[in-house]
Amino acid sequence: FPSHDSEASGNGLVEKTVNLNVALKVGEILKRHGVDVRQSRTTDVTVSLENRAVQANNYGADIFISIHCNSFTTPTAKGLETYSYPGSVSGRKLADSIQSSIITDKLYTINRGLKTANFSVLRNTKMPSCLVELGFLSNVDDAKILRSKQNELALSVAKGILKYLGISYKSEGSKPSTDNKELYRVQIGAFEDRQNQIIVTGK
Repeated sequence: FPSHDSEASGNGLVEKTVNLNVALKVGEILKRHGVDVRQSRTTDVTVSLENRAVQANNYGADIFISIHCNSFTTPTAKGLETYSYPGSVSGRKLADSIQSSIITDKLYTINRGLKTANFSVLRNTKMPSCLVELGFLSNVDDAKILRSKQNELALSVAKGILKYLGISYKSEGSKPSTDNKELYRVQIGAFEDRQNQIIVTGK
């Protein structure tokens, strides 16, 4: 992936904007569950590709999630897929937790499944990591989901993270939890190009 702004777009959507919106919403949901959250990016700024894994490793992250939107030259390509690093059992478990959460919530009709890849952020992070492709900007149906269901996508991603961490999800309006503040510290990096990293660290 490029280290600077790629301006990936399709059907009137810009990927970096979708990524940031979803990542910020994920952070708010995790905060409500008593998890300390730190945002790496809350505005349109540049963070180099090389520094992303370094940040996660320096924080001593427990898990690392990179949020993307897909794009392809053929507009019929559609659906959700999540990647982990080849041979990483824990990374695949994390990927499955998030992928399954989104599919269970019926946000997509096409499940492209779990895949593996030698992506930089998966290869260079020292903790369980996954990369979520939320859908295809280049597909009309997916673009509608990415435009109108960002809250629902964020909720599903957050629920998948919480399940992996063993934290019970509480619906909005429930009393905020403080039970997990000494257990987890979350770094959410919403970067400007194709990647928004969510970094969870344990105290």
